[in-house]
Amino acid sequence: MDNKAKIRINLNLREFEIEGSEDFVNSHAAKIESFLTILKNSPPPVIHDTVNPPKDTSEKRIAKKSSEHKQTNDGIPDSFGEYYHGLKKGAKEADKILLAGHFIQSKSEDNLFSTKEAATALLDQGVKLSNPTVFVNRNEVSKHIIKISKGKFRVSKTGLEHIAGLLSADKEK
Repeated sequence: MDNKAKIRINLNLREFEIEGSEDFVNSHAAKIESFLTILKNSPPPVIHDTVNPPKDTSEKRIAKKSSEHKQTNDGIPDSFGEYYHGLKKGAKEADKILLAGHFIQSKSEDNLFSTKEAATALLDQGVKLSNPTVFVNRNEVSKHIIKISKGKFRVSKTGLEHIAGLLSADKEK
């Protein structure tokens, strides 16, 4: 064995490492034990991470994030019929299912909707789509919705902007 010895101390991680011959380690045994006692009895050092600042877990921030993630219900009536009747005349089928999906998403706990739920909401308004899945797929291609998992979707920011245009106050044809 060559005569290299190594002592490594990392106060941030509270690590202490000594490497070398048995005689070298034994010659520093008293110092090692006193150092370990100091580490054991002292509080961990405060680490200021400037690259990744600590996460704000305050209730206010959590509420803000929740409201950003789950679109606010501002402007969304309690009934889908009322929401649907705000749609401009001559809206396309893809727009109708997007609106229905948004309504369902805004009222759901998981902030998602399925094709079946959106199609059923439209059926309740007397609107029967020939193939709802095709219109959901068109919205996905146009980036109005995002597929979250098999059969579950969320309206994207682009989709929200599109919906805002579909519900504009003048309701042009």
